[in-house]
Amino acid sequence: MKIAIVHLRHGYSGGVELYLNKMAAYLAERGAEVSIICRSHEDTPPHPNVKFVRLRGFSIGKTHRLWKFAKSVEKHVQSADYDLVYGLAHAWTHDVLRIGAGTALHMSQALNRPMRFKDRVNNIIERKAMSPGAYYHVICNSHKSASEVQDIHGVPEDKTTVIHNFVDTKKFSAERVAEPALALKQELGVDDGKPVYLFLGTGYERKGLKQALEAFSKLEFPAHMLIVGRETHDGEYKAHAKQLGVADSCQFLGEDKRPELFFALADCYVLPTLYEPFGFTVIESIASGTPAILTENSGAKEVVNEQVATVIGGDVNIDELTQAMIYWADKKRTTEVSQTCRQLALSMDVDIVLEQNYQKLLEVYEMKRAGKASQ
Repeated sequence: MKIAIVHLRHGYSGGVELYLNKMAAYLAERGAEVSIICRSHEDTPPHPNVKFVRLRGFSIGKTHRLWKFAKSVEKHVQSADYDLVYGLAHAWTHDVLRIGAGTALHMSQALNRPMRFKDRVNNIIERKAMSPGAYYHVICNSHKSASEVQDIHGVPEDKTTVIHNFVDTKKFSAERVAEPALALKQELGVDDGKPVYLFLGTGYERKGLKQALEAFSKLEFPAHMLIVGRETHDGEYKAHAKQLGVADSCQFLGEDKRPELFFALADCYVLPTLYEPFGFTVIESIASGTPAILTENSGAKEVVNEQVATVIGGDVNIDELTQAMIYWADKKRTTEVSQTCRQLALSMDVDIVLEQNYQKLLEVYEMKRAGKASQ
């Protein structure tokens, strides 16, 4: 089977990119001829048998780049002979579409801001991508995402399938990384017995760092907070921590390619997100034996339970968040929550979930073949 996977950017950071690489490699290992259609890519493909098709036409600015890429994908696919085209975002030409990053409209609403020009263009691309006849099936990474596309874009319920995200339980294993995680803990100076709270992610506003800092400032016992991730305006958040009087207890560490170490050394992962279609980091934390705090705004709430996580309201009430942080402060040290977390994560292991995706793609492929044969 010749299959193309479409995404504007190929990289090795970000949730959709993680799925792209794992799915491409999984398909290649099963004998498929896999091409990643993108505008930019890293030097190394996710598997030796995966190739890149780079569509880099002339564009002016980021928004025009989105539209130009979608048009280029349409032209390329029409002239190619792929058996199946799997769209992950940024185009409207595909047989199967996966919704992994949510919708432009819900993103704007969650951040309480009007749709920018870029958002409006994204919304137009989404509408074309999910118009009648543009796809055979839509895969969603959460029921939250499924309800959004059904509500906004009119995707019929019988044309959607929910397959939750996966976690690499070999990579995110506290036992495997015990020594380097301990070394990092000592290097950061957070091995003094005080609770360690972790905030990890890109895009601090959407993921609720301001609210996390405010809740942290209300704790009545000494603790540490580690902030890991990429953010253009991190100075604003450092200033906010200083204003709250917790700057000395917070470490802004920037982007780090070792999330598994941070999840292993933390006592609690805090993600008071304003909008998150799923949230890979929640189950990465759980796989590492670390309980999590998330909100009703996260699709990951569908796969956790109160034994391993606290789900607070979507309005992100600071007092409610503080109480959750207090609750999990010592649970890793005084209970068997880590073992409970690990057992739950094993049911979402990457190989199990990728096989579910693979079977759905095969099902759509047979559907497409049957449709061609009847013409």
